[in-house]
Amino acid sequence: MPYRVKKVEYLSEYRLKIQFNVGKSKEVNLAGMLKNAKNMFLQLKDIEYFKKVTCDGYSICWPNGIDICPDLLYSMAKDISVPSKNRVQKTVKARKPKTRVKS
Repeated sequence: MPYRVKKVEYLSEYRLKIQFNVGKSKEVNLAGMLKNAKNMFLQLKDIEYFKKVTCDGYSICWPNGIDICPDLLYSMAKDISVPSKNRVQKTVKARKPKTRVKS
């Protein structure tokens, strides 16, 4: 299934939160990709420019025309874990032992 980006949100440094068409939100860190950036990608090393990321309904893109394949983004990204305070915790209630009545 080809992935598509529905929404992108800047988090910090070179990290983005991306919502995909399959109903999953993932976090991707592009620092490694930009470490040896050249040509058009060089501009993305400037954090203020990096923050200008948008979604075009297909992938993420920047004003200079750079975009990144959504399938690559999906494979690079990590699932976003739900903070523990927002997790639903199951409570297991201890059963009382049955008392037997002697006859």
